[in-house]
Amino acid sequence: MKKARLIYDRDYEIGLIDPRLFGSFVEHLGRCCYGGIYEPMNKNSDALGFRNDVKELVREAGITGLRYPGGNFVSGYDWKDGIGPRNARPVKKDLAWGVTETNEVGTDEFMQFARDCGTEVYMAVNLGTGTPMEAGEEVEYCNGNAGTKWADERVKNGHASPYGIRTWCLGNEMDGSWQICAHTPQEYARLCRETAKIVKWEDPNTEVIACGSCTNEVGHAPFGIFDRTVLEECYDVIDYLSIHRYLNYRPDKKLAYPCINEESDVPYLFRDLQNYIDAVNGAIRLVKEEKHSEKTVKLSFDEWGVVTETGAIPGVGSQNYGYASFSALDAVVYGGILCTLLNNADTIRIACQSLLVNEGGMISTDPNGKAIRQTTFYPFCDAAHFGRGIALRAAGNFPKKETGHYGSQITIQTVAAYDPKTGMLTVFAANTDGEECCMLDLILRGFGQIKGVERRELHSEDPSAVNTFEDENRVIPTVLPLEDPTNGVLQVVLKPYSWNVFRFQAKEDLPDRP
Repeated sequence: MKKARLIYDRDYEIGLIDPRLFGSFVEHLGRCCYGGIYEPMNKNSDALGFRNDVKELVREAGITGLRYPGGNFVSGYDWKDGIGPRNARPVKKDLAWGVTETNEVGTDEFMQFARDCGTEVYMAVNLGTGTPMEAGEEVEYCNGNAGTKWADERVKNGHASPYGIRTWCLGNEMDGSWQICAHTPQEYARLCRETAKIVKWEDPNTEVIACGSCTNEVGHAPFGIFDRTVLEECYDVIDYLSIHRYLNYRPDKKLAYPCINEESDVPYLFRDLQNYIDAVNGAIRLVKEEKHSEKTVKLSFDEWGVVTETGAIPGVGSQNYGYASFSALDAVVYGGILCTLLNNADTIRIACQSLLVNEGGMISTDPNGKAIRQTTFYPFCDAAHFGRGIALRAAGNFPKKETGHYGSQITIQTVAAYDPKTGMLTVFAANTDGEECCMLDLILRGFGQIKGVERRELHSEDPSAVNTFEDENRVIPTVLPLEDPTNGVLQVVLKPYSWNVFRFQAKEDLPDRP
């Protein structure tokens, strides 16, 4: 059995956790929108056609925001096709995914869905085939007060009050060769700057997310160059830079670029993810200093996920879509990604798991029946509900394991969250070693006398086990009692390929540390 020693001190602060880290993503892709959140003939659907059982699971998961409507889809989408009477909306071909778009779901319908779910919306605008002025008109439609053309159009469509959408995504993956009207760094940078100006002129209360490099994978030539070019042109008018990443350990599953990773490489995936974050933050710091700016642009990790056998392949055209079949191991990888996000809470303020339903989704829907939780639903739910307050980094000794392609890598991905308002301390730990248990000495300092509340463990003896409509509870968390630490020390065992949550109650309003 391997051993680890993790120290969490109240002074090991990373930063305040932004609740927007726990967002998700809805795109007109596969069965995410049509046949996922929207299915008017289903017995569980509301008057608009949205599934109430999906809405219940969105609320249960603790999702705080939804990015919409894409994704690759948005780069060829005219938002005006999705407003007004449904029976008058045009039917068009979606070039991004090679399917027919009926425009049954558009801005007004989705805003109602999001409100029912209790989430914000991060609205993406088309900067592929679209223009800065069209983006500004969309902002006017959504956020403008009555008395101008597009705000009056919203009122005419039955929505008197402005939606007040705060966050706007200026395009999607604009450096990807698979994108409709992809741009060079210089082309996008100028387009982004002019769009950001118009968006903020339409509504000064908005914040904007510019596209950065959409991946750091080997073979993606624009990585780094794209980020710096956009930052140098747009630094003073943007608030966030977006990054995307889908972790893949299936060498037979090619997305935009070939994958050499295999299951033994899982511990490395988080090092690679951290390298990506560090590189983009480095570009931000460089440009900030070049411009002598007082502002720090933050990151929006507005697409992240784990690749499954059913994952959509960009640029391939028409594909067969079902629902993501996430394994117990996939859930552990999800937990490791969530730990990485929280370990960067000082620079990552927005994040969106991708996608919400079916294709890549934490939720799967049966067209003739129920909605179920995928294995990945559970670590997300844990992080969203318990990852609140201040993120804390760990010190100590971490176990390592040899990977197939990347040498020796640490196998425990961990972070803690401490909420001074409630005194709740939560330690998250993903064991990415699939062969050995780990004896963990957990040392908690600076929290006074603390009591154990509960332990949550997600583990399966079969790492490939999945939840299905026939057996939806095959992989679910086990809730266990948690002993009180003795003088701030607790010894626990982490099973192979497991996601673990340890919740403690500390005193509220602890005195400041000397």
